[in-house]
Amino acid sequence: MSLRDPPYEPPSVSELQEFLLADRRPTGHVNQVWPNLYIGNEVAARDKGTLHSLGITHIVNAAHGSSPNPGLFLCVNTGPRFYRDMKVDYYGVEADDAIDFVLSPFFYPTARYIRAALAMGGRVFVHCLMGVSRSATLVLAFLMIVEGLRLQEAVAAIRPHRDICPNPGFLQQLRGLDMGLERERRRRRQAQATLGHSAQEEDAPSLTELRQILWTDRKPVAPVDQVWPNLYVGDESVARDKTTLSSLGVTHVLNAAAGRHRINTGQQFYSDLKVDYHSVEAADHPEFDLRPFFKSAAQFMDSALKRNGKVLVHCAMGVSRSGALVLAYLMICHDLSLAEAIIAVRLNRDIGPNSGFLEQLRQLELSLSQQRRQVTEEGHTDAS
Repeated sequence: MSLRDPPYEPPSVSELQEFLLADRRPTGHVNQVWPNLYIGNEVAARDKGTLHSLGITHIVNAAHGSSPNPGLFLCVNTGPRFYRDMKVDYYGVEADDAIDFVLSPFFYPTARYIRAALAMGGRVFVHCLMGVSRSATLVLAFLMIVEGLRLQEAVAAIRPHRDICPNPGFLQQLRGLDMGLERERRRRRQAQATLGHSAQEEDAPSLTELRQILWTDRKPVAPVDQVWPNLYVGDESVARDKTTLSSLGVTHVLNAAAGRHRINTGQQFYSDLKVDYHSVEAADHPEFDLRPFFKSAAQFMDSALKRNGKVLVHCAMGVSRSGALVLAYLMICHDLSLAEAIIAVRLNRDIGPNSGFLEQLRQLELSLSQQRRQVTEEGHTDAS
């Protein structure tokens, strides 16, 4: 493909639906759609004999949860306890098969879970109620993020093995993922063409390239958005709206604009809520050094999320300071590259760290890459 080709545009939702709905045929309760990766329905999820015969080691329930009114939320209430007599690892995604449900915060975490399971020789079963919409969407995202397939290629890879049909809202979210990943692939090709074949894949993007990812196809910023499972980015209005915080179930608040002359909330402000508070006194200008706060902020988020908490990270606008700290968290705790982290967050919220913060994040990426190389080299030395 020439670097001068016009920007890639995924098929429209209607075109994808036409492809998905053509020549449909029954495909049973469970099907292998990729090597050692299966999609199925609730029947297969509850059939331990079948799961054992398939050699399933990991289960992703894309309809995890329980509901007092099954008509409002079509879930599959299994969980780790249901599989306690089997040697399987369980991963639950509380998703509703509704057009307006935002499933994209789960794309990257689930893709990385599946990748890790397959890398260790496991067999992964991804299911929802029918094995058609929620589970299929997560598997499509995995094929796009990990295997490098475009959306239509991922659909074409699954359809010979199973009849799937993500709802229109999920298809639109997959299109957003597709465009973000394609921009990053194009950037890498351009970098390789500029620097030659000796350029390393992990070289951090330039500030210009990062701005292009951040500023392309921008949408209006809402007061608050979920950008990763149970991780929210928002502005000052949400941070002060205790009713909204309670309705979201927020248990931890990270104020990236703390201070007497900025957003002066603090632990005392949330004394009537069961909320843990962490402050970062950062100014939103390029000369401010945010790097000393990357690790402590990431540890605060990681600790809260590992305890099943819900975290709000905010600044004044929920764009620059809070965006930078969330990107650092994804890089430090989830091994995402800076570009991958930006794409993951931008699926749900337009962020825009200032140029100084972007450069500091670039330096973080280079530092993390160097640390990973050292660990790998030491591992090879020990093995020899």
